[in-house]
Amino acid sequence: TWLPALLVSAAAIAMATRWPWIEVQFVRLFGAHTGPPGWHTTAGFTCLCTGVLVAVLALAETRTPSSREAVRTGSLVLMVLATLTLAGEFVAGPGTLRGVSASRTVWFWLACTSVPLLLLICVERSRCLRSSQNG
Repeated sequence: TWLPALLVSAAAIAMATRWPWIEVQFVRLFGAHTGPPGWHTTAGFTCLCTGVLVAVLALAETRTPSSREAVRTGSLVLMVLATLTLAGEFVAGPGTLRGVSASRTVWFWLACTSVPLLLLICVERSRCLRSSQNG
């Protein structure tokens, strides 16, 4: 039941990494310049790869208990790593671009929304698996 939400979140992550995550803060003074696409950064590439991998794992999951446990636990671990990497990028701040103060773009904020959402979906899928094994 969580599969559609998982796939939409993974697609949003992939879309968010397609465009730049930083831009010049004062466009009127310095012109419109953007940084590289999000996937060119360490955090962006990590988010892209883990989001796509979690989606592929979810689609490859079978009905056997061992498959479900492996996929859901692995997905949870991957999304924890992606969330921590993105959190590190968030804490580091946008920095500068061409020697001028930079700010985050809407694509970065989409990633900041989609990655934790996918993490929560993975937590819920894992919790559902554990409750079905216990009951």
